[in-house]
Amino acid sequence: MGRRAALIAARLALIAAVLLIWEYVPRIPGITGWAPIFDPFFISSPGKIAAKFWELATTSGDQGVVLKSGNLFVQLWATLWATLLGFVVGVSTGFVAGLVLSQTRILADIVHPYLVAVNALPRIALVPLIIMIFGTGLGAKVMLAWLIVFFIVFFNTYAGGRAIEPAVLDACRILGATRRQLLRTVVIPQVAGWTFAILPLAMSASIIGVVVGEFVGGAQGLGYIITVALGQLEATDLFVALLTLCLVAVALIGLAARLERRLLHWRPEHMSHEGQA
Repeated sequence: MGRRAALIAARLALIAAVLLIWEYVPRIPGITGWAPIFDPFFISSPGKIAAKFWELATTSGDQGVVLKSGNLFVQLWATLWATLLGFVVGVSTGFVAGLVLSQTRILADIVHPYLVAVNALPRIALVPLIIMIFGTGLGAKVMLAWLIVFFIVFFNTYAGGRAIEPAVLDACRILGATRRQLLRTVVIPQVAGWTFAILPLAMSASIIGVVVGEFVGGAQGLGYIITVALGQLEATDLFVALLTLCLVAVALIGLAARLERRLLHWRPEHMSHEGQA
């Protein structure tokens, strides 16, 4: 058995062990007396969660925790669409702002302290203001995701632009390169490498921002399902939403990581990774 096959088998065995413990340990008589964490009221069971997932995925939304707002996949799409919008807008604006400020020292000296101050604010504290301005729909979720993603990308891009060796730029100028040529052939490739390296983290941050928005003021999405399930003390519904969100987050972050490897395939760490694969 190859190393990859053995790794997959070990991962599947771990999942199977967790599911078996989750399903059968709470059935042991008296177990909740000395280990309340195994109380089915709090953790439900894999069998009930699977059945509830099928119910929420196949109903029209007239029943259950979705409260006539569409079935599970409608809620999933609401979260997914807001996440992708927040990611794209946050990455693009963060890249442009980081690139401009890294190459304009006077502007950076003026604006940078204010950006640091805004970034220091907990994003959750800004949610009421965002909801007041944008309401409880898609705009508020995208705005909250943007607030998180933008600063992650901006500071990484800004650091990449400031990390360019002056000697490299001087050598290019001696060879006759214009400012536009320097920007296109030296600065942007260098800065883009720093930006692309942060894409998986930016995707994770976008998901967090959207779900927080759905917690506080959303009327759709997986975060909304979690909030309603908590209000109804429905652990099964809660775990359906949590596990669905976990799978979607892993898939999106994996896509972002794959995009990073493709865009930065020339880096040594990605070349060695491809060689091992």
